[in-house]
Amino acid sequence: MFADAKALAGAIQDISAETAACVSPDLPLRANLSARENIALIPLYQKSRGVAEATQLAQALLDKLGYATIGDKRDPDMTPAERFVAKIARALILNRQRLIIERPGAMLYDIPYPAFLHELSKRIDEGPARWEVFDFEWNKILYS
Repeated sequence: MFADAKALAGAIQDISAETAACVSPDLPLRANLSARENIALIPLYQKSRGVAEATQLAQALLDKLGYATIGDKRDPDMTPAERFVAKIARALILNRQRLIIERPGAMLYDIPYPAFLHELSKRIDEGPARWEVFDFEWNKILYS
């Protein structure tokens, strides 16, 4: 989905209304934590899950996305694709109705990211009903 700044502002309101989760270059991973720990923070603090359960949920999501091996990697040691997958998993673990992906090209600058997004979305059988991509207008041709 392509939209102007007004549509993105509306989507951001939905994030604050807890109906959407967001992946954005402006929402970095914590560099001192592993991918698994970054993801596990969500159920740990927002859903009052125990450390062991939150860690298991995070690893299960990485497994499902096909990136089980990045669990112990910290942000500086990840490739852009691995970092993006960790951010996607962190958003997916919220179990929101919508997943908003803002400017994926800014995060996935070294791979053909529309195809990458499509592959990731196929690996998730349960999750947001809608994956919405907000990208620059000039990148629209990449999605056709």
